[in-house]
Amino acid sequence: MTISELFESRKNNPNWNTSYPLNPLDWAPYRVPGALPFRKDERLSFYVHIPFCKQLCSFCEYTRMVCPNEEAQMHYLKAIESDIEIFKLEHPDIILLGFDIGGGTPTSLSEVAFASLMEIYQKAVKGLPISTDYEPSIEGTFNTLSIPKLEAIAKSGFARLSLGVQSSSCEVLRRHHRNGNDESKMLFWIQAASSMGIRKVNLDYMYGLNGQDISSIDRDLEIISRLRPQQITLYEMRDNIVRSGKHSSKEDLYLQYSQYYKGLESLGYMSRFGQNTFSTDPDDLGLSSYLRSRMINRASYKGFGLSAQSMSVSGLSYNVGKLDEHPETFLNEDAFSERYTYILPAKELAAKYMAISAYYGAISKDILTQLGVDNETFRERLDFCLANDLFCDFGDGLLYITPKGFMHYGAVFSLLYD
Repeated sequence: MTISELFESRKNNPNWNTSYPLNPLDWAPYRVPGALPFRKDERLSFYVHIPFCKQLCSFCEYTRMVCPNEEAQMHYLKAIESDIEIFKLEHPDIILLGFDIGGGTPTSLSEVAFASLMEIYQKAVKGLPISTDYEPSIEGTFNTLSIPKLEAIAKSGFARLSLGVQSSSCEVLRRHHRNGNDESKMLFWIQAASSMGIRKVNLDYMYGLNGQDISSIDRDLEIISRLRPQQITLYEMRDNIVRSGKHSSKEDLYLQYSQYYKGLESLGYMSRFGQNTFSTDPDDLGLSSYLRSRMINRASYKGFGLSAQSMSVSGLSYNVGKLDEHPETFLNEDAFSERYTYILPAKELAAKYMAISAYYGAISKDILTQLGVDNETFRERLDFCLANDLFCDFGDGLLYITPKGFMHYGAVFSLLYD
């Protein structure tokens, strides 16, 4: 099959997106017992996964469950606290690049449990050297915020609060088992966060949702124009290795992204076409330092909590709960050990890096060279992408997806790592 035929065969296949591997069994030959080694990883980030939510949205692909009682919440947090302390003792020389707390919905925790989470964060970073661009971030939703939670977030030093909106249309959200947000309450919480010293509020939106159309996206943009958060992140509704179903065409996804992009650009949000993050600050990429280091520089990270992912220079791992039909059965554990550990060859490390970087719409040629994938096949496929205006090379060390390439970005990126 020629490169052109390979590209054509993948263009409209929804499985080619930011998911990698396409099937967990693809990595079966690389699975090893024990924990992922971090001996060569002095600079890394921490990620804590809180899998609890007030309601379970049908578009979410992450491990989550209805928020349990406070006793179960506290037990979960104590296990995470212990795991972090053990990791720090075993790796005393690390430099912290970032620290994100995601989910699920971290702010769905009770007031007492959330205060404990903030104490765990402060204890986790105590004594660790941090990078100069360190910027911790925490996720939440408007309907689970409270003044005490915001105060704890600000006091703990979180620079960024990321809140899920997904759509301003109550009808669209109802189709995905989610409640809508009142604009006046959204504005109240954004202003409250700012007044407490939280410098950046990010709002997450999605495109490709069932029932979404031009008018609902226009409504999103109107509300954004009044709320004026510092950052916006766009996520595509996608198929993945654990869930597949009805999906929008590549053309419809492209048109919806383009509508958001043009609208946000007119409101003063800066980005590059094909990138999923937008910021009012020209010097800010719209990302926490954990995401910046992970997506752009392929920096290592250690995940704590149920099903959390970790990545080192030698491979990748997932904690217990990943791919389990009933992850809640692990809540009584006193530790969340790594269940799936993979020591990966360079070509697989490169593939995972490129799939992650597809969110950013660019990949580093230096990193690909370091991973040893700059071979004859790679160069032939890159030449094809450049000649057909799918990637562009401005000579700054990065390959950027073009507007034409973004229409079928999954197929474009996959040409370089398949």
